[in-house]
Amino acid sequence: MSVRPSEDAQTILAQALAIDLAAETDRIVTALRQQLRGIRKRGLTLGLSGGIDSSVSVALAARAVGAQNVLCLFMPENDSDPESLRLGRLVADTFGVEAIVEDIGPTLRAMGCYQRRDAFIRELVPEYGEGWASKIVIANALESEGYNISSLVVQDPKGKQTKLRMPLPVYLGIVAATNMKQRTRKQIEYYHADRLNFAVLGTPNRLEYDQGFFVKNGDGAADV
Repeated sequence: MSVRPSEDAQTILAQALAIDLAAETDRIVTALRQQLRGIRKRGLTLGLSGGIDSSVSVALAARAVGAQNVLCLFMPENDSDPESLRLGRLVADTFGVEAIVEDIGPTLRAMGCYQRRDAFIRELVPEYGEGWASKIVIANALESEGYNISSLVVQDPKGKQTKLRMPLPVYLGIVAATNMKQRTRKQIEYYHADRLNFAVLGTPNRLEYDQGFFVKNGDGAADV
């Protein structure tokens, strides 16, 4: 059964999104400048994935402190989509900011990120290994009734996909291993911020903060 938002909900959402974009941009830019002065930093560093949140953050940062005072970091790893790097470069070029590539794949492998994740996946799929792919998915809340539970989707080397229900220990183990990625990226961001006397700019959006949908000491860590 498909569930559609009520007219009241649609009206409320439309009203919430009816904002003065220019005025809101000016408010955020002013706040960034004030916060930087308060912590005596001269620029902003952030991770750039090429997605909406980080791309908007780059635009705001460049307007707030000037493109010459913004450093973007591309931090791909073994599971990254190459398209992300292409889109990230396009954003950096558009706003004229410096960008550096930091491949965190070797670091994650050395820490056992992939090995730990795969060990939990093999509790459900013993044959999971080289050439396989995986992701955690959750059903669209508007298309189903009741509770939505995360599932594991694995794809074998031939392209066949299987969707599996995860016991809680498996789910927590996969998430714990995957969270190493966000925390490693944040370490790289702070390295560059410290050497340049820049502040780290956080990129999670408002809904993610409201729902706690970010990694503690990972993408949730920032100076401004």
